[in-house]
Amino acid sequence: MTRIYLVRHAEAEGNLYRRAHGHYNGLLTKNGLEQSERLGDWFSRRPVDAVYASDLYRAARTAGAVASACQKPVGIDPMLREVYLGEWEDRPWGEIARRHSDYMLWFDNKAPWAVKDAETVAEAGLRAMKALSGIAAAHEGQYVAVVSHGCVIRYVLERITGERVPHIDNASVSLVEWGDEGLRADYIGDNRHLGELSTHAKQAWWRDDPDKHPDAELWFSPARLPEDTDAAMDYTRRTWETIYGTTEGFHDEVAGRALWESAETNPKYLQFAMERDRRVGLIHMRDAGRLSVFDGHISLFCLDPEKRGLGLGAQLLGEAVSVSRACGKTGLSLRVFHQNTQALAFYRKMGFVVCGSEKGLFGTVIQMRLNIAVPESKSNG
Repeated sequence: MTRIYLVRHAEAEGNLYRRAHGHYNGLLTKNGLEQSERLGDWFSRRPVDAVYASDLYRAARTAGAVASACQKPVGIDPMLREVYLGEWEDRPWGEIARRHSDYMLWFDNKAPWAVKDAETVAEAGLRAMKALSGIAAAHEGQYVAVVSHGCVIRYVLERITGERVPHIDNASVSLVEWGDEGLRADYIGDNRHLGELSTHAKQAWWRDDPDKHPDAELWFSPARLPEDTDAAMDYTRRTWETIYGTTEGFHDEVAGRALWESAETNPKYLQFAMERDRRVGLIHMRDAGRLSVFDGHISLFCLDPEKRGLGLGAQLLGEAVSVSRACGKTGLSLRVFHQNTQALAFYRKMGFVVCGSEKGLFGTVIQMRLNIAVPESKSNG
């Protein structure tokens, strides 16, 4: 009998940005890095003879914290990957929900349809079961920590228990006994070690009654110029006035030219944030230019006043990260007026770091940067 700790990876970009990340390779969030350290502390007080992980970075990085605490190497196994999501990969959940209103049924194995070019949950779950059987056989009588992903872990647990298993939190732990004489789950989805770092505590989509406290899911629509110029200019002008308390220094011609240049460089550099069929914000990006040829630059992203403070800014950032990675960028830069304390706090929470400052029209402008490069996952054994 082998005792396997089934660990869901710590909070990753897809969890925070509300995007479909199956095989898409993203980073852990700032909160996810803190979760992984707390997970490592949890495992440092328990017997662990071996550590394995999916080769996707979010799982391998989480496993690295566990392995470091237990002083073990990490065995990388692609068979432990999440479900491949085909045409859904890296799409905002808001876009998917708009096209497939019953998309959550797919994840709960309650719908007989599958995503185009994707695996089914069962196909992914069975390959994970095969990998776990091999791990169990290789570590008979031992304790093994295996870091994998939400959908495949739920499938495995449901096969073991014969019952529906609720969605499990990031960095949560389930303990199963695996052997020729049978399979048994000792406990499922323990997240008590996370405390205030819990991802699920901040979200409602996973609950049985999410309609009581719905999460807003956004999608993004490239601006069509010239017909959308006035709407984009209105967001730009209002944001300037909100930050500086005046329209002094704002020049329509300069701002309009910047919008056109971004849209012509890449249509996704100028996009409206959409909730259902209503515009609720704007993303304006460009190449970073003199700051770094390897970075993208966020000139502006903003939300309508009634949509602020609801956690939606992370979804706008997720779109900026997705667009920049697709263009081969390794970082995102932006500038923040030093008195815009809410924006500074938000960007720090998202993982941006200060990399300089310069004098602006109304005072100091702080330069910030977010690393978006995803390292290759390698076994440290």
